[in-house]
Amino acid sequence: MIYLANMNVQERVGRYLKRGFQQQEAEILVLLEECASGLFSAFPERFVLFGGATLVLFYDSPRLSRDLDLLAKVEDLPTVPEITKTIETSIQELATTFGLGKLDYQADIAKKDFMKIWVQSNERRLFSVDLTRIGGTVLKSEEVAQKIADSENKIVVTPSSDSLLFQKCETFLDRRIVKSRDAFDIDLLLSKGVRLGQKLRAHLHDFIQMRELDAESIRRRVDRVDTKLCTAELRAVLPDALFTSLAQQDFKPLRSSLEAVFADWL
Repeated sequence: MIYLANMNVQERVGRYLKRGFQQQEAEILVLLEECASGLFSAFPERFVLFGGATLVLFYDSPRLSRDLDLLAKVEDLPTVPEITKTIETSIQELATTFGLGKLDYQADIAKKDFMKIWVQSNERRLFSVDLTRIGGTVLKSEEVAQKIADSENKIVVTPSSDSLLFQKCETFLDRRIVKSRDAFDIDLLLSKGVRLGQKLRAHLHDFIQMRELDAESIRRRVDRVDTKLCTAELRAVLPDALFTSLAQQDFKPLRSSLEAVFADWL
């Protein structure tokens, strides 16, 4: 039984290795899977998983993300000790299997509307769990139950694919400083055939109007996704072959995807 369980873990690690992740990165992503599963099992109907980790775990994104972003659905959130205890219960045995030893936890931020807990091994930060009320809500009709490692017993809730695209579009436009990772994630979702439906396009239009963004300001943001920015932000989080391919194209595919998704406002 232990042999079969270990084979299952190695198969899960192997999925990430095939996508270009390094061994340690792949193992951390499997820990992220177990952490997410444990939190949703212990605290059902409390939050929705969103952000870059969602794209890695469920949409085959090759961009490494070490942040497990949880959007709160309720007022009565778990406490930091409750969350850390659940994480420990969920992943310590697997962490030992990976040779990481006894994990420890550091709460960098613990506020009413946002908390950030780092999971560490020998003072090395592996990943964080970020729980927030900031960033809006996800409609119940847009929530999707996702299986981890094809297991019926490991279920988390994420936004639908077009809701993820909508969130990424909002984030790209709303950040004080443009981030190339948002452009990469938008490009990934478009490559998967994801498109904004009529309702979400209307919501994005309202958002753009509310922020008083015109075509010129959106164009400036798109143009900032240049070689300098992408090299600084994406080199360390993409497989070498993919990064090199994008760099040889001056990262034009990312800008083209931004132009496509914001075409109505450019």
